[in-house]
Amino acid sequence: MKTQSYRNLSRVFLMLMMTVHVVTWYTFGVHVVGSIGIEAFFSGLSRGVINAGVIFWILVVLSAILLGRAFCGWFCWFGGYLELIEWGIGDKWKIKIPRRIFLYLGTLPFVALGLKIYSSLLVIWIEKGFPSIFTLRLADVEPWGGQQTGISILMTAVLYGPVLFFVFGRRAWCRYLCPIGALLKIFNPVKIGGVRLINDECIGCGKCNRACDMQVDVMGDLNARSEVNGLDCIVCLKCTDVCPTNSIALSLRHHDTALSTSAAGRAELSTLKRRKISAFDVAITVIWVGVSLYFFFSGARATAPQEIKVLMSVGLLLIVYGLVWAIRKTWHKFWKRA
Repeated sequence: MKTQSYRNLSRVFLMLMMTVHVVTWYTFGVHVVGSIGIEAFFSGLSRGVINAGVIFWILVVLSAILLGRAFCGWFCWFGGYLELIEWGIGDKWKIKIPRRIFLYLGTLPFVALGLKIYSSLLVIWIEKGFPSIFTLRLADVEPWGGQQTGISILMTAVLYGPVLFFVFGRRAWCRYLCPIGALLKIFNPVKIGGVRLINDECIGCGKCNRACDMQVDVMGDLNARSEVNGLDCIVCLKCTDVCPTNSIALSLRHHDTALSTSAAGRAELSTLKRRKISAFDVAITVIWVGVSLYFFFSGARATAPQEIKVLMSVGLLLIVYGLVWAIRKTWHKFWKRA
């Protein structure tokens, strides 16, 4: 069985477990384990409660120390949903998928993570003090946290999935907006195991780069340090599956090997193309960060309904993208006339 089949099985199993969890909680009133969402994690830490969310995310962080963002590639339920949507739309309908590489948009999830930590932890600890005692209460928070509505769930499913997919390409939420991904990115450069070069037979074909849904510069990383430690690598192992020479694999140890001269040359060309500064990319990033900070510190986000909060992240990014794109097209049009 191929690696991707194992990934699919892990996602199916996790989604079934989550479905059973929600059904038993709301239908049968079985309140043994509560939410394992990130909101439950922050809620528990802020109040001095060790709930299911706190335990779950501590385990995820420990896994990140071992294998970086492997959780995102193998066990994230929302990532599984995104890949299902992308498989149905892009692969089955044969729709052309954009492969734009927005380098600076990669800063957005760190901003989102910082605001989340500030509002959910630091403000509460400053006002009420750090909890002196932590109590174990697994069923502390209900599965949906009491925050989502039917409309906000539908908006999330549509905007975060197919809409972002059509504009920014595969796993756009994971690359540009997910605060959990930002937290786990921190461990990618220092993780113990990962995708590494295990022999010197690489021919520099670039299949690994093309197979990567997260648009990681696999060849560039292998050329620089003989392992893939880009912040967006989710250890999905698609690159290892398509390698014709089996030169890369998941490994817990470093191998004393490097790319050949010809393969290294191709890797350098690939990296240079990806690192070109784009004013379009920078403009989108600066405007999104500025408007998001205004919404946050003005109090508009805190008092907004859940549906508006959904629009304040993904909706804002799409609006900013559209405006900057229209301005750029108009500018080029008049510039050519002049």
